[in-house]
Amino acid sequence: DTQELLEKHGHQILWLPPYSPDLNPIEKTWAWVKKKRKEWLVDSIDLLFQMFFYICMNN
Repeated sequence: DTQELLEKHGHQILWLPPYSPDLNPIEKTWAWVKKKRKEWLVDSIDLLFQMFFYICMNN
């Protein structure tokens, strides 16, 4: 067993929690981007980001 072998040699496994998109800020950002894409009826990722940059530069 891998865990037993590691513990035998003084190592400890640190288990990560299950992945949660609610705890990852990039997931919320991409959800917002997708929402804007639908609202603005944009089918080109290049145009979408041009629009974002335009908004950011003019605020």
